[in-house]
Formats: sequence, structure tokens, C-alpha cells
Amino acid sequence: MKPNDAMQPDERCQKCSEQIFMSECAYIMGPYKCLVESLRGMRILASEAVLRGQPVFLSCDYDLEDASLYSIKWYLNDQEFYRYVPKESPPTRVFALPGLHVDVSNSDSHGVMLLNASRPLTGQYKCEVSADAPLFHTDIRSTHLTVVGMYNFI
Repeated sequence: MKPNDAMQPDERCQKCSEQIFMSECAYIMGPYKCLVESLRGMRILASEAVLRGQPVFLSCDYDLEDASLYSIKWYLNDQEFYRYVPKESPPTRVFALPGLHVDVSNSDSHGVMLLNASRPLTGQYKCEVSADAPLFHTDIRSTHLTVVGMYNFI
């Protein structure tokens, strides 16, 4: 394919490495390469398992380089439950999900604290980070968390 061939943005991004999701893509001297200017090194830091009734802290580590943060969003099984947008007042929004209790006072632009873990909290957690205008670079990472029960053996 030549640089002048018309392609839709999603088609270009499908050619990119799966390590970088929803990043700006461009055709440069042959193969497609992803450009992630302003959003690098993103990862989720969290336990793989937590005991029922315990708090859970999910941390989203990222480097915006010189860009400003537009938003950070957290999802459980593709349902948004927490959003932090520093330019909004208040910057934090919580969306109700059954069995999920966010400790807003211990949640911010890098992490979210969940209280009293229960089995419905077992699932796939995603962190979505978006840099601010003009480019709104966005990246998503995910991790699986399992809530386990505490059993008494006689």
C-alpha cells in the first residue's frame, strides 16, 4: 500500500501493534507504526486476587510527558464505574454498579479504592487514560481481579 492510498483511521490503527491500543497511527516509510506522543508506559498495578470484605486499590501508572490529563476512566466488565476529569467540578464521578463501593476520598487521577470486596467484583478491570487537547491520545490497559472467600476449616 502506498502512502497516498485512502484508509480510514480504524484501519490504520488495526495495523498497529496490539501492545498500544487506540493510539494515533501513521504510515511511515513502509510498515505502519504507532505514534503515542504524550502517553507512554501505561500499566495497571493491582492484585490478581483479594479476600472478600477487604479493600482493593487499583492503580493506573502512566506518563503523559508534557501533555495534560483530560480524563481517566475505570471499567468493570466494560461498565464504567469511576471517572476523573480534572477540569470538571467536582473532578470525580462515580457510576453505581451492584456490589461496588468506591472510596472517593482515596481515589484520584492515578487510582481507585474499592471498599468491601465481594464476589460480584470479580472480573476484567480496564483503565482508560486520555491526554488533553489538541490530540486526545488515549490508551487502555486491563487486568483480571478475582475476589475469593475466606473459609473456616474444622
